[in-house]
Amino acid sequence: MVDQPVPVPLDESQLIAAAEAATGLSDWGDDSSYLIGLRVLLESLRGVDPGPVLLATSSARILGLLSARLQLINDAKQHPEILAIEIKRPVVIIGLPRTGTTVTYDLLALDPAARSPRNWEWAMPWPAPEAATFDSDPRIAFLDGMFAQMLAVAPDLAKIQNISATQAGECNLGFTNHFASTDFWAEWDVPEYTKWLCNTVVTDRYRTHKRLLQQFQWKGPQGRWTIKSPEHMFDLAGLTATYPDACMVWTHRDPVQAFSSLSSMVQQFRKAWGLSTEPKSIGREIVNIWTTALERATQARADNPAIDSAVIDVAHRDVISDKVAVVRRIHDYFELSFTTEYEQRLIGGAVNKVTGRFGQHRHSPAEFGIDAAEVRERLPNYYARFGPLLD
Repeated sequence: MVDQPVPVPLDESQLIAAAEAATGLSDWGDDSSYLIGLRVLLESLRGVDPGPVLLATSSARILGLLSARLQLINDAKQHPEILAIEIKRPVVIIGLPRTGTTVTYDLLALDPAARSPRNWEWAMPWPAPEAATFDSDPRIAFLDGMFAQMLAVAPDLAKIQNISATQAGECNLGFTNHFASTDFWAEWDVPEYTKWLCNTVVTDRYRTHKRLLQQFQWKGPQGRWTIKSPEHMFDLAGLTATYPDACMVWTHRDPVQAFSSLSSMVQQFRKAWGLSTEPKSIGREIVNIWTTALERATQARADNPAIDSAVIDVAHRDVISDKVAVVRRIHDYFELSFTTEYEQRLIGGAVNKVTGRFGQHRHSPAEFGIDAAEVRERLPNYYARFGPLLD
């Protein structure tokens, strides 16, 4: 029997020393803002008194993220042209989770002109992905193996979300590289960290985000970046400051149903990690997190006409009923070319492949203690403006 490695303690100095030893590097660059989230995350993890599984998982993941940061800084030192790479007119899906964001993302990613980061790229951004080996990179098999272990414990996840290394990945996975991501909340149940994340405009998170896209674009396949994360709603000002020409797509669905669906999904993720799956606790966290995001993003649009005009609003019901028309409308709004090749991809069976999970996911707000009246009370500006788009 092979002995398992002893996890590095959840201590900042020890994890940093371990990352430096693992990589042989020690230059952390001029942006130390990632340490803010790291420190809050470590304190929160210690506060929940992690068992051996969570301790080993979190320690290994944090060590991997720190090691990747060192490697990316070293790449930029050796190849300064990376930092000169421009990210032009990215298409960014920003809607609430479970409002059709994934379907819209997958459909837009079918455009031959589009380039979406894959889950394996976000999860393991170093070494830089290369076009020649993009479909055979060993990281794909490695991550799919991890996903297989998750699905063995929580098979219902497959009914909720496509879990694959080659799936177009979400920016919240990329945000873990800045230690500022809702992924840590969803997978590890770290309440104090979650409070910090919701109540903070995270410093330089988009600096790390852009650096990752530059890494992927350097040697990887080329195309117009098409990216997605509901987490962008927390800081539309930061997003547009980094990408002033961003083309944002906001999908809308009654938040009560979206929160219920997301609660069910998080419950399955927590099950996969061996954590508590008490439904009403999960529902309460989701209402707190995502009402904050919705109202913040709604206010950002009201305060800044430039941000507001850079967003197209799409109803979830339209994504479900007429997907191709929604895609055309998005392309028309942002004056993006809608080619015959793209149209053929959309009508040639790809739409059915993308939407094959529809109807399989069962959930109810009551199960998770989600009260419709409370949700409406906490989202006055959102319902006032976008009520006609909701189911």
